[in-house]
Amino acid sequence: MKTWIAAFVLAVSLALPAEAQVVAPLKPYDPAVVRVAGRAEVYLPPDQARVRVSFYSPGRTAAEATNAVSVRSRALDAAIRAINPQTVTLERTDVTVTPVMREGGERRPDRISGYEATAAVTVLVRDLALLGRAVESAMSAQPDNFSDVEFSIRDTASARRTAREAAISDAVDKARIYVEGAGFRLGRLLLVEEGGSNMIAQSGNRAMFAPRQAQAEEIVVTPPPIAPEAQLYTAEVSVVFEIGAAMPAR
Repeated sequence: MKTWIAAFVLAVSLALPAEAQVVAPLKPYDPAVVRVAGRAEVYLPPDQARVRVSFYSPGRTAAEATNAVSVRSRALDAAIRAINPQTVTLERTDVTVTPVMREGGERRPDRISGYEATAAVTVLVRDLALLGRAVESAMSAQPDNFSDVEFSIRDTASARRTAREAAISDAVDKARIYVEGAGFRLGRLLLVEEGGSNMIAQSGNRAMFAPRQAQAEEIVVTPPPIAPEAQLYTAEVSVVFEIGAAMPAR
């Protein structure tokens, strides 16, 4: 009996005209919103640089090897200080000493035959107008290794603020274009979410130097001009705006 009634109801509903059918309306957004993401890539000029070199020396004892690289790093320190001790300084010197082992064979153990010392020196230049002189002094010290010149920005907080301001401006501009393009006004700001924010320090400047000579004669090396490389700061933000009233027809 129940099956017959259900079939009858279904048949009647299918027989009704289309305008008589009741369909639940789709629930609209309340309120209608627009969500967009803003992104900024800001290139800012650096205001400081680091020059890294290293000195190497072997020795019969650890003290002998350490003293040899210390003498050379102190000579570089004196040359750097002569430029301007307020803005060009030795930021740090890292000295490492490792033993040189000689294999003893099957019946004798390995033994220490000497030592090797390395002094890694980092020169901090806070006035880029003096960077060329600092690099020249570093290269004239005849280091055994000369690394890249690394540029950076001292006030990273201000740099990130600049990138974030540009990102939120980009997001608001996008939202206004989309909403006004659809014929509505931009409403209240409902949500702001920060996305990824990072800094890419670009340092691609390289300078070649003459290899250290065994002779006692001094070699003065003049490096090529080094142009400061802009630092890239990025920021991302997601915003949600309420869509306001319709704009009057033009």
